[in-house]
Amino acid sequence: MKKIVYLVEQPLDERNYGRFGIQTWIDKKWDVEIWDFTPWVHPRVWQDFIQSGRKLKKFSGYFPVASKKELKQRLFSSKEFKYFIDLTGENYRLLWTKILLTQKGVTRVVCATGSIPEPVCEKKSLIPRLKKVFATGTINSIKWMANLFFRKLVAPFMRPGLMVVSGEKSVPSVHNAHNILKAHNLDYDIYLKLKSLKDTSIEGYAVFIDQNYCFHSDFIFEGRPSCVTPKKYFPAVCDCLRKISNDLGVDFCIAAHPRSTYESGVLDYFEGIPIKYGRTAELLRDCKFVVCHDSTAIQLAVLFGKPLIFLTTGELAASFEGQSIVAFASEFGKSAINVERDLHNVDWKKELDIDLEKYAEYKKKYIKTDGSPELPFWEIVADHIEENVN
Repeated sequence: MKKIVYLVEQPLDERNYGRFGIQTWIDKKWDVEIWDFTPWVHPRVWQDFIQSGRKLKKFSGYFPVASKKELKQRLFSSKEFKYFIDLTGENYRLLWTKILLTQKGVTRVVCATGSIPEPVCEKKSLIPRLKKVFATGTINSIKWMANLFFRKLVAPFMRPGLMVVSGEKSVPSVHNAHNILKAHNLDYDIYLKLKSLKDTSIEGYAVFIDQNYCFHSDFIFEGRPSCVTPKKYFPAVCDCLRKISNDLGVDFCIAAHPRSTYESGVLDYFEGIPIKYGRTAELLRDCKFVVCHDSTAIQLAVLFGKPLIFLTTGELAASFEGQSIVAFASEFGKSAINVERDLHNVDWKKELDIDLEKYAEYKKKYIKTDGSPELPFWEIVADHIEENVN
């Protein structure tokens, strides 16, 4: 049986099982293995996931890797395979694994499908950053230096055998790839599926795309505090949503971030505004307009032709995330509205204007490569590899 191996660094729950296209390979009679490096590379994230009560999507090919010893067991006990799909970053342990696999003649497949507008950031001195790193202790400092070394000096020479691209902005990242496969990003799969359904009625509500800024695991990954505090963020955002609701005569619902756990908490962070889980795409398809920060789900609003309003806060504006929001808004000829300033002079109706040319350009730059098949993403990848595996 043909075999494909995934390298991942986030727990394999039901959502990731679907996003990673595992069932696509199984349906095509491939043997699939998932090597999940979260326990080894991000132990705190792994611990938080287990303690939260969330469930792993276990199957015969799922292998959490918690140590170098367990990795070696995988490398030497696994049957021969010709391709591995790299969904990981540039941690030195992960890069070491990729080097071992490529030395064995296994083709590395990289998916350059997450391109988004990049903020213009000022270059900061390395000295303050080094002081912060060294203040975390010797062990953390050594890990940081090792990751920096591998990311700057080793990763650039790790040429992928196959690079899957989505949109013009992902193409510059493939200059050193052996082969390029044109496709689209994963949200376009959702769009294709929902577009085929008959019910496309627009309902009388607006959607705020939650990004779980206050509690997101990415901040754990990166070893830094959240860019916002719940005490300031939620009241300011909720006040603004109520202002928009009153001025435009429309009710709001919150499209909860898939990793959020608001329902299990005691506090009502969104102050009575209904929170919807696991239905972001459907909510965006059927709503009147969308209020957001810099979520990748914005591309679904673009595909469904929904008006966009961009919000920021004082805390966000002072962070990288705030600069990212500005970059997203500028793609559509808009500005980010600071919810902590006077909102009485904001013309919310004008904010709902759509520049169709900018929407089309955004799709071309970030969502779908011209001429790529109108097929699910993993079918495009699997079909290409099947043609070349023999």
